[in-house]
Amino acid sequence: MSRGSVTAGPPIASLTKSHDALLVLDVDEVVLEFIDPFGRLLEEHGARLHPESFKLTGNVRSIATGAALSGSELDRVTELLYVTQEARQPLVAGVSAALGRLSCKADIVFLTAMTPSYYPYRRALLDNKGLHFPMIATERSKGAIVAELSERWPGPLVFADDLPPNLAGVRRSVPDVHLLHLMANTVFRPHLPPLPVGAHAAAHWKEAEAIIEGILASRQVE
Repeated sequence: MSRGSVTAGPPIASLTKSHDALLVLDVDEVVLEFIDPFGRLLEEHGARLHPESFKLTGNVRSIATGAALSGSELDRVTELLYVTQEARQPLVAGVSAALGRLSCKADIVFLTAMTPSYYPYRRALLDNKGLHFPMIATERSKGAIVAELSERWPGPLVFADDLPPNLAGVRRSVPDVHLLHLMANTVFRPHLPPLPVGAHAAAHWKEAEAIIEGILASRQVE
């Protein structure tokens, strides 16, 4: 654990640096499926996700009454998912092989905006899936963490996330970052807010790997 209760994981200064390039990956919907497992868990608790806008609050409603679940009720279900994630959250298709290849050219760090107390559950899940790359779980802004990482890695630096606001926040903190949007599930894609200017978008890991390879190759040519 580091930085008190707001961040869990290895200190940035302790991370092994094998390459100049760094790939920073969000976890939910980029590395692990989230929306499908969350939807199944909701149905176990008598609710259903109706993806009618780019948010959860108001879009999760009781199957019996049609009433929207409150924020606190959604939080309880999310917490249950994080506690049971090892049994519920599979890897996003293609991620393991893609990261195996990319790790030969760039260092990889997982960055998840998850309550740090659930760090051991997610660490165990990723390790059991063979993804032993370091992970930081934080309640700080992702931009702040990526900015600290950028001080150790001269680049290129790629940040991948499923939420456009997170991409925009990292761009504000690290202007020269390469942004990649990746959301494994398709149900919210029609409601996405605009991506930051210049951000790349991938529908799956085959596309994402090609985009990242292109970024890394362009740096080698310069």
